[in-house]
Amino acid sequence: MIKKLLAICLLENGVNAQEPPECMHPLPAHRPIELTFTNLAVKLDDKRHVLKNISGVVKPGQVLAVMGPSGCGKTTLLNCLSGRIKLDSGCIHLNRERLNKRCKRRICYVLQQDIFFPDLTLRRTLEYAALLRLPDSLSHSQKMQYVDHIIDVLDLNNCQDTIIGDYMKRGLSGGEKKRANIACELLTNPALMLLDEPTTGLDSHSAYKLMLSLKKYAENEGKTIVVTVHQPSSQIFHMFDKLLLICNGQTAYFGDINKVVNFFSNIGMMIAPHYNPADFILEQVKGTEEMKQNIIAAAKRAQDDYYQQELLHLTCTCDKYLNNYRHNHSKDKYNSQWPINATNGHICTAFSDSSTDSNEKCYTAIRVNEDEARTLWLDSQSHSSTSTSDEDFTWQWPTSFWTQFKVLIQRNFHEARPQMLSTLNWVQTVALGLLAGLLWFQLPRTEQSLHNIQGWMFFSTTYWMLFAHFGTLSSFPPEREVINKERQSGAYRLSAYYLAKMVGELPLTITLPVVYHVISYPMLGMHSFSTFFTLLMFLLLNTIVAQSVGFFVGALCMDMQVSITISALYTLATQLFGGYLATNIPSWLQWMQYLSMVHYAYQNMQIVEFGDGEPIKCAEQSKYAVCQNSTVIPASDIVNAQGASFPLWLNTMILFGFLIVFRVLGYLVLRFIRKPK
Repeated sequence: MIKKLLAICLLENGVNAQEPPECMHPLPAHRPIELTFTNLAVKLDDKRHVLKNISGVVKPGQVLAVMGPSGCGKTTLLNCLSGRIKLDSGCIHLNRERLNKRCKRRICYVLQQDIFFPDLTLRRTLEYAALLRLPDSLSHSQKMQYVDHIIDVLDLNNCQDTIIGDYMKRGLSGGEKKRANIACELLTNPALMLLDEPTTGLDSHSAYKLMLSLKKYAENEGKTIVVTVHQPSSQIFHMFDKLLLICNGQTAYFGDINKVVNFFSNIGMMIAPHYNPADFILEQVKGTEEMKQNIIAAAKRAQDDYYQQELLHLTCTCDKYLNNYRHNHSKDKYNSQWPINATNGHICTAFSDSSTDSNEKCYTAIRVNEDEARTLWLDSQSHSSTSTSDEDFTWQWPTSFWTQFKVLIQRNFHEARPQMLSTLNWVQTVALGLLAGLLWFQLPRTEQSLHNIQGWMFFSTTYWMLFAHFGTLSSFPPEREVINKERQSGAYRLSAYYLAKMVGELPLTITLPVVYHVISYPMLGMHSFSTFFTLLMFLLLNTIVAQSVGFFVGALCMDMQVSITISALYTLATQLFGGYLATNIPSWLQWMQYLSMVHYAYQNMQIVEFGDGEPIKCAEQSKYAVCQNSTVIPASDIVNAQGASFPLWLNTMILFGFLIVFRVLGYLVLRFIRKPK
């Protein structure tokens, strides 16, 4: 087991670290982070190591490049450093604190894929990110000012009003999307940045421009940056401060970037003149198995020497601080009566910890008196700019539930509006409303026309059921990727998103059905405004229930083909048992009509239309027995003739039950089954 470094031997953090420079960020300045990871190991199925004994150190203002062949474990390492993958062994420290849930608030992870809502502009995307991820203590104007600052830092001024775009809509270029991806994460003023192949897919100029921005950002604002790159140009390669080369999941080199060529030269691998070092070292680690093992063995020896040199420097640092402390301590009239008896050598002598496993060799220091160590450590805080303070973690979420709810309502509305209220959908709705009105135009209120009136009701309920269900089904998969990305970064609560989605999209969901109803129903022959309004309410309720079912199926099924198949079976069954297409249902199948949302909405529309509206006159040879003693057909007889029937209030309660159950199921699926990994 690896022993912990003593607090006294971490005084180096206070000596070498510089105070973070002033910047325009409205948040209190975070102390810079020194990232240390030791002997990280991750196994696949308890057999093959994806990572094995990976170690390294990155200090504030430095950029560490992680390189290696495809599949060597670069992205896995970033996932480990961000806390998204559980380690089989090893440890990760941010300054003096082991990586935990609180520390993750100071880390940003920029994924290789640029995942956005395509219909939002770049500026609006950043504004929503700022409103969600910057604390409530900041005013709206302060948050917008920092959005302007980030746009300037990453040179996005010329494209801030351009939509993100996707494969169907032209928007930002590849380089602009990469910088937008980084900008969203920079808004939280992270002390540690992890970037997974940010230059992939970019031309050489765009890649150089992006890395130059990151390098300047790290130096000017004291950020610690770890970036994976596959095959950088020589210009980009020499921007890095340190290099971690991975081969077969193990360290092939770790150290300063300007020493990697000498490292390979010392083991007999000479680089040709004017050759890109990045290409050269990748060629070596892709060689024979014997070459790979020689490189890994040499890297292990070099890494041991590296840590030994670091400890020697640390010893000198400790001696310097101890002498200064003794001098001040002896002159302090309150503390001079409590002399320090330890010597420099007793405190900071470095040695190899032979009690640990040979594969987990590390260096530590001889323990000093606990009180003296604590006193010295506390005294060092006045000099340290990298220690972790509880003040940095005073909140679990960046904003309150109410703030998240309000912002997400606005974003969901603006994101969904172009798709749900597209020009094509408007044309389709108006045309369909006119067609339905002409087809069922001014039907007489007679038994002969009864079937046609019922046909309009059934068509209206089934069409908008299908429209809402499959519309939600097709739009949710791309949205799920954005939500998973934001949930992993801790941007907001899932409950806030879920409620905001329901409320924000509600006006969009009901707009087109209202337009259809306003066009078609008066053409059918409207008799009273109350009947018109009540029928509309049941049409909209059925539409919202169908949307809820679509959201549940879309959340549950990762495969689009599977979700379409399930939805087709359910919606077709819903129509078949809705009460219009088939009235003589076999007794052993009658239970299925109770699972049909269309059945309840269709029943309610008949109860309202035939009960409150103008009555239906009996035919001369009517099939209704009541017509033998009456000239009109009661609404109850019309509804009962189509099978099972419930009162209006019970049908309504069942529809609301459908709505609540499927909304809750959708939330539970996202919360427990399809949560981001």
